[in-house]
Amino acid sequence: MNADLDTLDVLIFCEMSFKYFDYAGKDRRTSPKEIGAKLGVDERTVRLRVDKLEKEGFIQYYQIVPNLRLLDRPLASLCNLQTSSLSDKKKAIESLRHADDIIDIADFLGENFGITISSSTEEEAHKTAQKLAERAGLSQFQLLPPREFPRIEKSLNKLDWQLVKALRYDAQIPTIEIAKNLGVTYRMTDYGIRRLFESRTISVRAIINARDPKGLLFYSVNLVVDEPKRANITRELRKAFGKRVWWAPDNPGPFLILYLFANSVGRAEDDLLDALSKPGVASGSMTLFKGWVEPSKPSWIDRALDAKINEQPKT
Repeated sequence: MNADLDTLDVLIFCEMSFKYFDYAGKDRRTSPKEIGAKLGVDERTVRLRVDKLEKEGFIQYYQIVPNLRLLDRPLASLCNLQTSSLSDKKKAIESLRHADDIIDIADFLGENFGITISSSTEEEAHKTAQKLAERAGLSQFQLLPPREFPRIEKSLNKLDWQLVKALRYDAQIPTIEIAKNLGVTYRMTDYGIRRLFESRTISVRAIINARDPKGLLFYSVNLVVDEPKRANITRELRKAFGKRVWWAPDNPGPFLILYLFANSVGRAEDDLLDALSKPGVASGSMTLFKGWVEPSKPSWIDRALDAKINEQPKT
């Protein structure tokens, strides 16, 4: 592990960056109390570690992700794509930065990248993935089972929508600045933001400084397994890789993905070889995370937020 960061630091970051909407809370950061409860440490320890990650520049900034159930699109599906060259990947990503229905774009080392697609149904997600792959000049794609945005009870008024928009690209913008820009009181603004977090209308995600990842690699081991043996394989690999497994989605089907971190490509490759040696594993590959690519602004989500603001009566 990198001398500046230990395993707990990285696990905390993974909870903050890759698992948005797994946590509620009232703050502009993922709840330290909830992260601590999940990782088996106290809240103060989490706060101190987060402060260190911010001061050292490992966490670059925080971004708000709206709960897309608000736009009648409750599903988020990761679609993996592969180009024939790095230059083709660059062109493909640039073309998709302007596309609708994309939540985010993950750039991977090499010719691969992934897009997270927003949809109302799995069938719609598949059609969207096919359309976007064709737009990028690609004939094949791998669409993984969707994650579902949490259900929410709160109905939004005009100020709520304005707050979502104000926080979207800078979750740490001062409350007093938002209040001044919207022409409302500090108290109304503070209360509104807290309610948005508590109701899971919005979530916050930490963004890594991809140019200075402190010697860490984030990657996934992507396996095709014998489905009846899936649970046993998952348990064996979790035991073998230990705390370096920060997520293993429990999706039905033959695809098993484990998300890990390490401090060398060699260690990551050894993990894949270890996984391929397990009985019941038919094939596999490895994907190294390089960084997030921002969609072009205003994105389709930004335009949808503006439409919601304009259609709401004044409060």
